[in-house]
Amino acid sequence: MSEGNINRAMKSLLPLLLVAAAAHAQTPTVKAQSGNFSLTADNYMIARDVDDFDGMAYGVKAHVWDHVSLTLSYADASSDPFELISGLNMNLAARRFSLGAEYDIHTGPGALTLSLAFAETAGRAESSALGDAFKNQQFIFGARYAMALGQGFTASLAATKFISDFDPQAGFSTAPARAALADRFDGSPFSVGLTLAYAPTDNVSIHLTYATEDSLLGLAGADNTLSFGVRATF
Repeated sequence: MSEGNINRAMKSLLPLLLVAAAAHAQTPTVKAQSGNFSLTADNYMIARDVDDFDGMAYGVKAHVWDHVSLTLSYADASSDPFELISGLNMNLAARRFSLGAEYDIHTGPGALTLSLAFAETAGRAESSALGDAFKNQQFIFGARYAMALGQGFTASLAATKFISDFDPQAGFSTAPARAALADRFDGSPFSVGLTLAYAPTDNVSIHLTYATEDSLLGLAGADNTLSFGVRATF
């Protein structure tokens, strides 16, 4: 990533840490997650203007030391058909890989999580012969605070900042199409999400999340994201 994007990433970390510190100052009310290894699967619906995305994401989290865990995720999403420029109708298929780390703070029944990840998304134009459309490398900073509601229910509030390096592929269509692609998807969104989870057992939970912006791919221009998923902990 460019030096400018790295500098922006460092500047974006400070407000997230302030949010995390403010959350940590509250009385925590959720217990630490049992187990040292978890698997998640989520169905995502990203609302945009006309090019909504639907997709699946799969994640692995492994506790490695004290409060530190490593995370790995993969996502596969496709957009609705849309007109990029006059006469060019297309839809996109995006694949995203992410590797990161999380730091969990458990004070009594409360849970605060700070996260940092690096992700790369590759977009490919479908329903045409255009092929590879873009690559997007990102640093992703996150802060999440969870609170128990009782009877197995938990609510959590998360703030996520994407720092993107969006790169239309040189072989994609024409120069105006590449410019339109960057104008449509390039950006570094800040997403705030609310999750409601229910755990029928200590090792399995289901969750529903509403987030502002595109909380899956981190592409600019989204209205919101709705996801539903399940987590298994071992």
